[in-house]
Amino acid sequence: MIQTDLSSFSYKKGSLCAFCKKCGGENFYLDGKNKNGIQKYECRTCGCRFIWTSDLPRRRTFSHIISFAVEIYTDLKKALSLEGVAEVLAKAFNVKVTYEAIRQWVLAAKKIISRREVSMPTTWHADETYIKIKGKGYWLWIVYDKLGVLSWRISKKRTIKDARLLFRAAMRVAQVRPKQVITDGLFQYVYAIKKEIGWNYKEQKKRHIVSSGIGRNWFIERLNREIKRRLKWFSTFQSFRGATAFFSLWFYHYNQRKLSRIT
Repeated sequence: MIQTDLSSFSYKKGSLCAFCKKCGGENFYLDGKNKNGIQKYECRTCGCRFIWTSDLPRRRTFSHIISFAVEIYTDLKKALSLEGVAEVLAKAFNVKVTYEAIRQWVLAAKKIISRREVSMPTTWHADETYIKIKGKGYWLWIVYDKLGVLSWRISKKRTIKDARLLFRAAMRVAQVRPKQVITDGLFQYVYAIKKEIGWNYKEQKKRHIVSSGIGRNWFIERLNREIKRRLKWFSTFQSFRGATAFFSLWFYHYNQRKLSRIT
């Protein structure tokens, strides 16, 4: 299998055999070495001369190394900074890369939460936690149930629009109304639940439960503590795009780990 893009990462599969990146041919001549001692090749089909340093187009590092770096950076159990990941790659693979290169790999490999194959009503827990991007305060909104994270978003303020977009994305993933929704006392949730979930007044009064973190909403508060623990290692994100890419991968791995425990 030839790796053609960053979304096909896996350090367990992939082609490490040289092939021409221009025509895809696998027949070539050895064409000496460059000044760094790396083997050069000449394709027999199209005559293209190239150095085999990556099985990905426009990359200088192999896909299994990039995949390894992205996964340990966004892993739940490990907490490494970009510089720490670069040091691990240097020791494990003898590959010298900058932390900026690893940041670009993370941006390119971000994933979205896909729709669930089996739709079943569950109890949703919604909350928001404070994070920093370039030293400025932002809010990370999360909707969570027993199967994992349904939706999340980052915003500067806690507005009704942000709450509505959060629940709209959760409905798109779950494809079914929840049994209950447990939130804190933020008034934006009341209006967002009414508009996006569509309960009438009596039903919403019964199914929307307001509870603090030490009460029935301790599930998501525990998730917030995990996020805070992970963010301690770099205290603040350097860009909004970087924060979005990190959390997309972090929540993806969180959901995969959650599903593996359930099944």
